Amino acid sequence: MATGAGATLAPDRPTLGYGREGGQMMWNGPMMGWMWIWSLVGLAVLVALVWLLFRLTARDRTGNAPSSARRILDERYARGEIDEEEYRHRRADLT
Repeated sequence: MATGAGATLAPDRPTLGYGREGGQMMWNGPMMGWMWIWSLVGLAVLVALVWLLFRLTARDRTGNAPSSARRILDERYARGEIDEEEYRHRRADLT
């Protein structure tokens, strides 16, 4: 029987087939590689969800929707406040 500060395991103690310390299959066994892979997959899923949430809730910053100036110009033309020539001229200035 081992004695001293480094002897933490009696030689007759069963190891359950996982090495000297027993029960540490996740850290020292074949599952360690899968643990890293699933951690990275989980992180990728989390990043994708945050990105998707941001894209769905963010205002349109790319200019796909008409700007407020263009919208106001369209409304003024629709109400008849400006004629077609002035509308086209101002619209060209906005683009």
